[in-house]
Amino acid sequence: MRIIRRGQRLLGASILIIAGCSSGGIAGSWQTKEILPQGAAFPINQVTFDAQGKYTATGEFTAQGAYTGDPHTTTGAYARNGQKLRVSPVGGPPLEYKTYRRLDGKLVMILKMPGQEKEITAVLEPAGP
Repeated sequence: MRIIRRGQRLLGASILIIAGCSSGGIAGSWQTKEILPQGAAFPINQVTFDAQGKYTATGEFTAQGAYTGDPHTTTGAYARNGQKLRVSPVGGPPLEYKTYRRLDGKLVMILKMPGQEKEITAVLEPAGP
């Protein structure tokens, strides 16, 4: 039987917390790889979040939130508070997503569109060069 001292446990927990924080950021470029339910429209096909709270996204929704089926590029600001991500496009209403990073590094974004009952979940991977 191995005895672990209290200080060693605290150190181990601290390392896990620090590692979790460093891997939980969203800054960078992401590409949508999976949408659930299948066939649902999701506002973002590709997005880049910078470290200063600005973003650029490409998708089939306009900044005003209308689905057109044609690619559009929107820019704006974002703010993250825990698992909530508020995206505020220039010229359009803000959208709020639930977000989290999976252990495999992928970003999960969950959106409940205004006026709809069901949530749409997208799994994003880091975009290639």
